Amino acid sequence: MSDFKASPRLDSQKDAALITTASTYYGWRIVLAGTVILFVSSGIGFYGHGVILDPLRALHGWSKATLSSAVTLYFFTSGIMGMVIGREIDRYGPKGVLIVGSLIIAVAFVLLVYIKTVWQLYVIYFIMALGFSCTSLVPVNTLITNWFIRKRGFAMSLTNTGLSAGGIILVPLSSYLITRWGLEIALPVLGVVYGVVVIISTYFIKQRPSDVHQFPDGIPPETVSSDSPASVINYSSQMRVWTRRQAICTVAFWSIVIGFLLALAGQIAFLVHQISFLSQYLGISGAATAVSITAGASVIGRLWLGTFVDRCDKRHVIMVCFLIQGIAVFTLAHYQHVVILYLATLAFGLTMGNIIMMMSLITGECFGLVSFATISGLAGIFTMSGAAFGPTIAGLIFDATRSYQTAFTIFAAMSAVAILVIYFAKPPSPDKSDPHGIAGH
Repeated sequence: MSDFKASPRLDSQKDAALITTASTYYGWRIVLAGTVILFVSSGIGFYGHGVILDPLRALHGWSKATLSSAVTLYFFTSGIMGMVIGREIDRYGPKGVLIVGSLIIAVAFVLLVYIKTVWQLYVIYFIMALGFSCTSLVPVNTLITNWFIRKRGFAMSLTNTGLSAGGIILVPLSSYLITRWGLEIALPVLGVVYGVVVIISTYFIKQRPSDVHQFPDGIPPETVSSDSPASVINYSSQMRVWTRRQAICTVAFWSIVIGFLLALAGQIAFLVHQISFLSQYLGISGAATAVSITAGASVIGRLWLGTFVDRCDKRHVIMVCFLIQGIAVFTLAHYQHVVILYLATLAFGLTMGNIIMMMSLITGECFGLVSFATISGLAGIFTMSGAAFGPTIAGLIFDATRSYQTAFTIFAAMSAVAILVIYFAKPPSPDKSDPHGIAGH
């Protein structure tokens, strides 16, 4: 059974008026806290690998494939951990998970300074992954899914700007710290920043609107017309409880898993190797500029999409995102003119953040808010752990061919296949996915 608590009914029109006032809705504080958390978890825990990769390679003399495999372990472990923490978040809330995760990753960044061997690299990256999984998309997007239904796309687009903002601000800052002070000082500083910012942000977190006597979106469900055009999401279906077994028996679940696995494998691989790839043609400073353009475009693309995504078929939006990403990666693989490189990274950035956000939105639309973290974490086992092999594949192909062309072409083809697969991610019909009604709430 779920521990979801229904919000109390309002006893007066005065209370109803208060709760529907946008400026008083606590959910927007949740959006702000989530944005800050994703800012550091993305800027340091996600984009940071691209900055650390070459300095570690120069310091220890390890191959690009070896370092890429550590990143693969990192994302593979994060995917597995999503299932472990997902159910706990649905039951007890994300605050404790966020605090523990921030402390783990802060300690891991300090320990990374002292590694001498490859096995130590793997151990530390495994520990870092535990912390990252507890402070990234699963807990934050679970909060947004809990607090918003009809405005979920808009709220999530605002929150997920933290992902891109982290890349815009913290990637250059991390690069500067490493260049100025070296890994032995820069890594502990980044770890401390990570831990402190996340822990402070958790002070503002409440698990559900009912914790402060409010409703999702700040609107009592009885005041919302069931045929309102504001959203395609049905309120009652959002309150349905899903078990893992029920979810994996649906076509929608596997469509989401396979589609995003294929698309994210190429996305993660490109982001990890972006600086190494672009520096061949643009130099280090030019590559850093391109990274900032990518992250900046991600912010613009996500905010623009957030203005209308709640009124759209999520599958069609995802298909367009996959298409643009595939074209961008294919272009990068085969055309190295400076202008084309910058334009292709811009196009890649426009869809990059949206793809991550759309995975949460389509999962929430298909499986609701009550079991969101449980199902999202389960999907992450397959999606993120599978996509985690993208950087290793790119690293192995580069070491063998001294080029990224073949790897990027493969990733573009995978995005094309993902377009076809995601079409089947439709909300499951209750009578088909749960013939005995055991998932009802």
